[in-house]
Amino acid sequence: MGFLIGTVLFFFVLSCIFLILLVLLQSGKGGNAMNMMGGASQTAFGSSSADILTKTTRIMAISFIFLSLLLSFLFAKKEDKVPVNEELPSITAPPTPTEETNNPQDKK
Repeated sequence: MGFLIGTVLFFFVLSCIFLILLVLLQSGKGGNAMNMMGGASQTAFGSSSADILTKTTRIMAISFIFLSLLLSFLFAKKEDKVPVNEELPSITAPPTPTEETNNPQDKK
């Protein structure tokens, strides 16, 4: 089980880093710094790269959600169940005090 958790955790961290880089590579819908300085309005990788980046970001976001749910199930602690064979210890109530112990004036 330790190898499985380690492997899933490795791919989770890898998808986190890759998803961050993909989001930073994409250009915004509004005006950005490149347009203000007279640069080209196309992305640095060509006109069709925006579609590829969008699809890749969508796939990485889905894998991020899937891996995070998988990790939450793997790290969840299961309750320890009491076996049916063992008897539970009986709980007894403390002894009730009598009138003699409650009234110290009568002992004179």
